[in-house]
Parts: sequence; C-alpha cells; structure tokens
Amino acid sequence: MLLSELSHPNQLHGLTVSQLEEIACQIRERHLQVVSTSGGHLGPGLGVVELTLALYQTLDLDFDKVVWDVGHQGYPHKLITGRFSQFDSLRQQNGVAGYLKRSESKFDHFGAGHASTSISAALGMAIARDRKGENYKCVAVIGDGALTGGMALEAINHAGHLPNTPLVVVLNDNDMSISPPVGALSSYLNKVRVSPPLQFLSDSVQESVKNIPLIGKDIPEELKNIKGSVRRLAVPKVGAVFEELGFTYMGPIDGHDIGNLVNTFNAAHKLKKPVLVHVVTTKGKGYPYAEADQVGYHAQSAFDLTTGKSIPSKKPKPVSYSKIFGQTLLKICEQDSKVVGITAAMATGTGLDILQRNIPDQYIDVGIAEQHAVTLAAGMSCDGLKPVVAIYSTFLQRAFDQLIHDVGIQNLPVSFVLDRAGIVGADGPTHQGQYDISYMRSIPNFVLMAPKDESELQRMLITSINHNGPTALRIPRGSGLGVAVMDEGWEPLNIGEAEILEEGNDILILGIGPIINEASLKKLQDHKATMKAQGKIMVEAAESIPKNGYFFNPTAIRIDSIDEIDGEKFGPILHFISFASVKLDAVIDEVNKTGYGLTMGAHTRILEKAKKIFKKGKIGNFYLNRDIVGAVVGVQPFGGQGLSGTGPKAGGPNYLHSFVVEKTFTDNVMATGGNIDLLNKNNE
Repeated sequence: MLLSELSHPNQLHGLTVSQLEEIACQIRERHLQVVSTSGGHLGPGLGVVELTLALYQTLDLDFDKVVWDVGHQGYPHKLITGRFSQFDSLRQQNGVAGYLKRSESKFDHFGAGHASTSISAALGMAIARDRKGENYKCVAVIGDGALTGGMALEAINHAGHLPNTPLVVVLNDNDMSISPPVGALSSYLNKVRVSPPLQFLSDSVQESVKNIPLIGKDIPEELKNIKGSVRRLAVPKVGAVFEELGFTYMGPIDGHDIGNLVNTFNAAHKLKKPVLVHVVTTKGKGYPYAEADQVGYHAQSAFDLTTGKSIPSKKPKPVSYSKIFGQTLLKICEQDSKVVGITAAMATGTGLDILQRNIPDQYIDVGIAEQHAVTLAAGMSCDGLKPVVAIYSTFLQRAFDQLIHDVGIQNLPVSFVLDRAGIVGADGPTHQGQYDISYMRSIPNFVLMAPKDESELQRMLITSINHNGPTALRIPRGSGLGVAVMDEGWEPLNIGEAEILEEGNDILILGIGPIINEASLKKLQDHKATMKAQGKIMVEAAESIPKNGYFFNPTAIRIDSIDEIDGEKFGPILHFISFASVKLDAVIDEVNKTGYGLTMGAHTRILEKAKKIFKKGKIGNFYLNRDIVGAVVGVQPFGGQGLSGTGPKAGGPNYLHSFVVEKTFTDNVMATGGNIDLLNKNNE
C-alpha cells in the first residue's frame, strides 16, 4: 500500500509489519520533503513514525480517540488521516496547521500548542465515555519533556485514583523536549534506557521472581515474604513510580520496533484500568543530521535535504532580537554574579543558550514548568538575586496566577523577557504572543516595555534588572533592524519618560504615557492659563508631578458654556457647568453638537431621567451612578459616536455574547425611597 492511498487510518488494519515499515519510510520521505521546503517541526515527527503506525493499527479510529501532546509529534498522524495531498500547504494560510486542530479533521480530537495537556484531555474524554455508558478507547501520547509539566503530573495523580477508568498513556521518551529535559523524573527516564524490559508473568510472587533474570529459581530469603520487593525488582525505577501512582507500567519498549509495539499496545488495551506504556524513541529518526543535532533540528526553516543546512536568505539579515538579548545578558552576568537567567525548556529559542555555554552557574532550566519558573524567580529575588526569566510570550500565559500572586502583589524585582511577543506567523494561533500587553497591564506594580530596536533592547534590559520591582520586556520574533549595539556601558532609561521621534502637525504619533508629547502638554498648559486668567480655576492639585516625562496637575475648571472648550483637552482636566434641571434637554443638545460622543455619565435616583439621558445622548458608553471608567479593551464594548469613532478597540471577543446572556437588574431600595427598616429586621 502507498501512503498516498491512505484516506483513513483504519486502512492500516491487517497490514503486515513489513508493509507498515514501508509506509513508515514513505512518511519520513514526505515529512522531510515538505518541512525542508516550508519549514516546521522536524525531529519530533520523525521520531514517532513507527509509534503512530503501531498504535493506530490497534485502534478503531472511527470510535477510539487519541490525544497528542503539543502537536510537534503530529505530522505522521496528519499524513495517515487523509491530509497527504494537502500536506504541501503545511503552516501556510488556509493550509494544514502545524498543530492538531479540531476544525481541520475529525481525527484531531484535541487541539494543543502548549505542552503537558494530553493526559488531562484524554482522561476527561474517558470519564465522559464512562458516564455515557459507551465503549471506546482513550489514549494520550506525551513526551518525556512534557511529562515534567505540573499539569501532566496532576492528571496522572487523578487518573491513578480512578482504577476502573480505562486509559492508556503512551510516554514517548526521546530524552528531549525542545531543549534536553531536566529534573529528577527525566533522569530516571534516561537511566532506564539501558535497563532490559522486565514484566510480570503472573500474580504469583514466586513465579514472578523465578523469571527475573539473574535470580532464577533461587529466591532470596528477604523476598519470600515481601511482595512489594518483587514489584520493585520487576520494573525499572521509573516504572515503580507510576505503579505507586495507580498505573500499570509497561516498558521500556523500542519505539522503532513495530511488531513489538503492536503487541504491547494490544496488551495495554485489554487492561481495564490506567496503563502507562513507556516507549523509547530517537528524535529525528531516519535523517542523520536530525539525529546528530536533536536541538537544532527540533524545528527548522527551509533547508537543503542533501546537506541539512538552512537555505540562506537572498538578503543578509541582521542579528535576531533573541541573540542580542542573550549576548547582552551574558555581559551583564559577567559583571554581576547576582544576575541569573531562567528558562522553561527554551534555552535556544530565547537566546539563553549563550549564557548556558559560557556561565552555566548563572543559568537555570526548569523544564516545561512555567509556573515553577516564575515562583522560583520570586523566591530568588527575596534573597537578593536578580533573576531574568526568559519565556515565550505564549507560554508565559500559563503562569498568569504566579505573575499576579507571587511577583506582582509582592512587588518583587523579577525581570521577565517575553520572546516571540506579537504576531509570530506560521506557528498559528496557539503560539501568537498577542495577549501579553493586555494581561500584563492588569497586574499591579509591573512595568511593561517594548524596544523599538536592538539598541533600545539593551538599555531596557539593564533598566529592568536595575528596577526595584517587576518588569516585562517584550521581544519580537526574528531579526532586528540592523541598529548598532554596544558591548557594555548601557545607560538605563528613565521609566515613564517618552521619546519624541519626530515633531510635526500633519500626523498624530501615538505613544505610551500620561500625555503624548511636549506639544500636547503645552496645549493643556495654555488652556489652563487662559482659564486661570478668567478666574475659572476651582481646584488645582498640589505640585507633586514627576520631573521626567510630560505630566499635568489634575485641575477642575468651571465654565459657563461648552463652547469655551476649543477642541479636545486630553488630560486630567475636569470642566463642569451648573444648569437648571428644566434645561437638561438643551444641555444634552449642546453636548451632541460638539460631534464628540465617547462616554457619558449620569448620577440620578430617577430611572426615567436616566433613560431619557441615555436615549437622547449620542454617545458610545453610558455609566449610571458610578465613576466614568473606560471599558476593558478587548473584553467589553468600547467605542463612541461621531468624532470619537469606534476604532480597533470597539467590541471585543465577548461583545456578541453579551446580547445572549440573561441580565439581572438590581434596584437600590435606599436610593429610591424604600423602607430601609426592612433591611434591619430579623426574620421573625
């Protein structure tokens, strides 16, 4: 059978081992052909070809469900589930996604771009299956690197407490995540590679021991009455760990021996309980360059299949932001032993591999454990170290609680470097770093930075490390602008001080800060001076503004007509007018005539009056009996009418949902004149 003829994985049923091995060769050929042209994840998929074929031969994929962790390993799965002809469109717009995607195929049972989720998802499916009284198999495939993630361990712990819930977990042990896995669990996995697979032949203690190599028929005296000791001898140490957690452990199994894999999976499916099958594979199997450099060939841009070398760009590209960060941090670490770089299995991607090679004592890789990385850094900062945590923006989302609780609230001096911030392109929606600005801005005490070029990146990094509080530095993916950088002597930036790049009056330049620029500040100051000369300043805050930056004292100004305000006055200025209640309609008309209609607020106990104001006012946002605060961008409706416009902030992903959710209206009994005594009476 040809791989191109496979439209359904069930067509693998009945094929011989040699036929499956031939298809395995075709998968690798197609895999290499496409990735070498379009780029993508190379090593992970090459390593699981035989595993995928053997597993799918033992399942009925019309009913059974397989959940792949992350999706790096998912390319062979895609090739045998009807996407062979479309595979040339891998990671392209409207093409085959780089990760499993539920909307793409009925065989993609769970989409994931972040590690350590497969066991939780598969267990959820197994529980749903049992509650519905159905009978299909649920399998989770997870790598040894992903197994270090806390979520995976939480799922294993839960599954082990459900002894009557059939679930197969396939541990793809290739001794690699993206960077080499770290930690005690990964060390165990590495040790058992050289251990022969040992299995129980029966429940009989004596029969089991009799068949253990090097023991034979002579049963040691100390084992005769200790059944638990037999288990500890009969399975590798890591196997004993899973056995104690409630799983039946099988392995380690050669991940490239299809015949043995098929037999093992068939045996695992017969056990009506949680089972872990330990499969040892070689990352990059079948392509010598990928086998020799498993880190470098985890993911590749377009490359020459013959030489294994990346195809050079037609135009030379400047050094990447990640590399500039890594080189700069190395220099800082050389000068300050208290600075420590921390990553979560992303040394190469973040540029921290430079620090790892040169000063390993100031480098820490926690594995795929973003939450731990954040809180670890918080603890280090409490005792005087200066941690710099480099994690992809998309992966730092997993540690949102730790950012708030362990760093932000305590105002600890931890520096975060968010690599791949912003749009990252072909890696797809799970890897876009587009949420960090919104979620980081909501965390107390954090200072958020984004460099305009490589040189400013260096200055922001030293600013972050020197700042006595938490910071987050966003770094885009890819090459810089080619701006000259310094080897040392970087000057810190003044936090809160804007930089004027160009002055003019024909275009509006938007920046970050209380007031945009010097010209905007002068407009407010001139207006305030005019009002002051007319005796209309009512309240003016004390002179306590920062020396650096463009700040304006909060000021309240009483005016007689709205016409006295010549254009928008963006700043901490409150203009107010007194008017007779009978002239309410006229006041609203005057407001509408300005052409601006972003936000209006009203304070009244009379509901009919509030409704009248809301109906008559040409505004986008209306606040009743509360402070006038803008909606949360991207979450709540936000936009205006007329000259205020709507812009990109209007709506948000939850906007339409707001129209289909039942609303609750609560009346303030005290405010509307109800009997307050009712609130004070006991239930008699």
